Amino acid sequence: MPLTVPNLSDPTKVALLTRTVLAENFHTPDAEQFSLEVERQVKSNNIVRIGYVGTKGTGLFQTMDGNPRTLCPAVPITLKANGSLNTVTGCPRLNPGLGVIRLRANAGSSIYHSLQVSFDRRFSNGLTAGAHYTWSSFIDSSSDTFNPSARGEVAIAQNSFALRSDRGRSTYDRPQRLSANLVYELPLLRGQPGFVGHVLGGWQVATFLTIQSGSPWSPLNGVDPTAALGGIDGLVGSAIRPDLNTTRNIFGMSSADILANGGAALFKQLASCTQIGTTATCAPNERFGNVGRNILRSDRLKQVDFSVSKSTRISEHQSFQLRLDIFDISNTRNFGIPEARINNPGFAHQESTNGGGRTMYAAARYTF
Repeated sequence: MPLTVPNLSDPTKVALLTRTVLAENFHTPDAEQFSLEVERQVKSNNIVRIGYVGTKGTGLFQTMDGNPRTLCPAVPITLKANGSLNTVTGCPRLNPGLGVIRLRANAGSSIYHSLQVSFDRRFSNGLTAGAHYTWSSFIDSSSDTFNPSARGEVAIAQNSFALRSDRGRSTYDRPQRLSANLVYELPLLRGQPGFVGHVLGGWQVATFLTIQSGSPWSPLNGVDPTAALGGIDGLVGSAIRPDLNTTRNIFGMSSADILANGGAALFKQLASCTQIGTTATCAPNERFGNVGRNILRSDRLKQVDFSVSKSTRISEHQSFQLRLDIFDISNTRNFGIPEARINNPGFAHQESTNGGGRTMYAAARYTF
């Protein structure tokens, strides 16, 4: 097929070209950070900390529809000769003389609050350990500048005339996170005296624990019946969300909870265009769904890693080590954000995001 090159000598054709532009006042975002921490030493080797950490982001990078379709009363669609619908073209653009414009602007904002508690034990008597817990809330209007995703987060607001309606839990929001680590040198013949000490001494065990909340995600309508994002969706994906179809409180529900309570039936897909005589009309109140952004949450992460090693001193400058590392020793499956489009049979099924199970590595190292 021959390549069709637009006639760039025609100004009207140039104006209709799809483009990505920066806002005139595009600048580095502003970030305000504030914290307060109290630290207490317990005995000689233990330290306990408790504190508040917060961050406020203003003028964050956000992708926007730089020439959105207007909120016209209705969208008339002329039918084809066989009675089927033509492609829905949607309402006129704000500037009909321009085409699709993907705008990078400082339109985003965020706020983060957290309570952080930690315990650290300095290395002593062959033992070092730490535990860290964070309880937080992270809210923003957009979490990603570039991501076109079918898994809940699309880098554009569904309604360009109501950006604040997309303010919700950040994709990076993890309300609770606990991590702990421990390294212990076994006391048996720790100094490796003599032949027996070299054979039986030098053992070390270590473990690392991580438990954290899952990632928020948005149910997506899967189609854009009124072409509200027609054109721009080809660059960033479709952010149109459905309507809520239940009286249940589904905020924060996991994938398993969603499926157990009805799955996609908890949401109502936006109505397609209705045929009236020789035309079809899309109601303006069906352009955008009333489901909020990032109201659901993927399963929490749970993982325990473990390692054991045997180090043998050969001389002052030489040593030999055997090591076994086991990641996810409990063989617990951790899943990510599932399919988010309610018209997809895989909606809320997380099996395809399986992060894998137990993994073991054995290694030998000679140091000189």
